[in-house]
Amino acid sequence: MRRILTELIFVAGLAATVWLAMHLGLRPVGQALSVIGVGGVLLVALAHLPTLAVLGLAWGMLAREADASPSVKFVWGRLMRDAGGEMLPLSQVGGLAIGARAVNLAGVPGMEATVTSLLDLFVEQVAKTPYSIAAVALLVWLVPASPLVGPAVGVLALTVAGLGVVMLRRAWMRARLVKMAANFDRRCTAEEAGAAEAAMAEALLPRGRLGLSLVLHVGAWGLGAVETWIALRLLGVDASLAQAVVIDGLFVTVRMFAFAIPAAVGVQEGAYVVLCGLFGVGAPTALAFSLVRRARDLVIGAPAVLAWQVLERRRRSTHAGRRA
Repeated sequence: MRRILTELIFVAGLAATVWLAMHLGLRPVGQALSVIGVGGVLLVALAHLPTLAVLGLAWGMLAREADASPSVKFVWGRLMRDAGGEMLPLSQVGGLAIGARAVNLAGVPGMEATVTSLLDLFVEQVAKTPYSIAAVALLVWLVPASPLVGPAVGVLALTVAGLGVVMLRRAWMRARLVKMAANFDRRCTAEEAGAAEAAMAEALLPRGRLGLSLVLHVGAWGLGAVETWIALRLLGVDASLAQAVVIDGLFVTVRMFAFAIPAAVGVQEGAYVVLCGLFGVGAPTALAFSLVRRARDLVIGAPAVLAWQVLERRRRSTHAGRRA
């Protein structure tokens, strides 16, 4: 039932995107895309690779083997997490599962992959708060008369309050993550809940690495603003870096509340039209910007998904050969 609901939400979002494109006019959107061209899309994809690397390093900081520098495994896992969440009709949880599976195939124990993946997601959500604060502050400074100022400040206040509650209930949050990891990993490997608790304890023991993971996540969000600035400039928009922070930072906040929608399809397109419009960017160009971001995910994610399928097939063939 849940899978059917997810698929229906995805189809509805896709239909909303098609309607928006038809409403704005396919020709204006196509003209905006022609400005950036294939070469521009490839450049945007290349600009995203440092962000993926930093996000992978942030995840690797939480692993037991961090001192042995297994960073490439977690960069690969992060790539697969994003590819699963952005390319496939899956929710964020589905992408999380694929990322943990990829890290497990790379040699990280299953429970450790699952626990650190969930903990990394939590740290990433915490890191969004200072980025959202910066985005709202710049919004108030750049366009104080915008009707979005009030809602943005209100949502930010709720986000900060929610983070405060979580920090006050750290023990509850830890127990919740352990329970999620045990339930999730039991479906894959049948390990007991005690293994999840042990893996969480090992991930949280070196507190310096947890702090470093948080710093890396904040830096990754900053790189996201640079990516937005590059894409807008390639589309012919004379945007400043401060405007890019507002657009990307507010979208990150919107995306956080749309986590159940696969790839935020429909939500992303509508949000970018509104946010880019704050700085005079036409709706067709804003929609083209969203499509460029989709194309970037396809360029990076498609080869990753294919490589993952090859690894899975090799693993199944190896196991079948051993049983024979």
